[in-house]
Amino acid sequence: MTGAGSGGLPEPSVFRRVLAPGKSPRTGAGTIPVVLESAFAVDAPVHVVAAALRHTRTVTGFLGATAERAPEAVGELLLAGDRFPVAVGAGDAADPDDAGGESVGVGTVLRADETGLRLRLDSPAVDGSALLEFRPEERTTGNRSRCEVHLAGDGLPEWLCGRVSACLAAVRELVSEWAPRPVVVGTALVEDGMLLAQQRRYPAHHAGSWELPGGRVEPGEGEPEAVVRECREELATEVVPLGRVGTDIPLSAGSGMSLRVWRARLAAGARPPVPVEHRALRWIELSQLVGLEWLEADRLLLDSLRRIMVAESGKHDPK
Repeated sequence: MTGAGSGGLPEPSVFRRVLAPGKSPRTGAGTIPVVLESAFAVDAPVHVVAAALRHTRTVTGFLGATAERAPEAVGELLLAGDRFPVAVGAGDAADPDDAGGESVGVGTVLRADETGLRLRLDSPAVDGSALLEFRPEERTTGNRSRCEVHLAGDGLPEWLCGRVSACLAAVRELVSEWAPRPVVVGTALVEDGMLLAQQRRYPAHHAGSWELPGGRVEPGEGEPEAVVRECREELATEVVPLGRVGTDIPLSAGSGMSLRVWRARLAAGARPPVPVEHRALRWIELSQLVGLEWLEADRLLLDSLRRIMVAESGKHDPK
């Protein structure tokens, strides 16, 4: 099958073989896995594409291709460690309404963040495990991304390539749906390897939970400017935005908004943050990150937050 996607990149169903079963180049014995690669372009920023890759519609709906409901993810996105059923067999694997599977395997999310999505697929139809990796990266010009797809396994069934094609078509649909959404910014304020969290006072069902500072981007306002304004209003301090952290987070409960988190530091000479609108503030260490009672949307960013805390502190990540 041939074809070209936007930007001259091939459609995701067009894979090129990088390695094939044969003698090991190092030992002269044994086999090396089949490795297939492809790439496709999407008219969206990389953080949006990365969010669509880890969305339940993309992963469990098309890669799983089974009517069985997967364990409910946090919000609409999957986290490392999540598992989902994979129907395998002679059915049309590109159609999630036609499982057609004669047996069921298991998909495991190994990584799901702004650097990409990595999955392991274990099933009777695959000799051993198949590894599937999506690596989005920003294009040098315009508001576009390129995504590399890597498939590796000792024996890759034909249905898997078709399923990946359907999965990536879903990515394009999601980023198109999300394009008009209003944006809420969050702030990952890190100092000396510690992250600032604030405890909600209201509404009642969120009272006592923890979140990152932030709020809605006003009309005509850029995201970095919104970060500065929200920290001034909520923390009575001045911050300097440094760049994005994590994927976009589609907010649940039908709000129709997307959360985008920015890393920041305190501005030179800034006053220590104080809780203006919240019950309390806390500087948390790396060892406290997972145990805190975070709001659902913020929990989706813990792996990304962990990395910047480790980088800031210079300590080894115990995970």
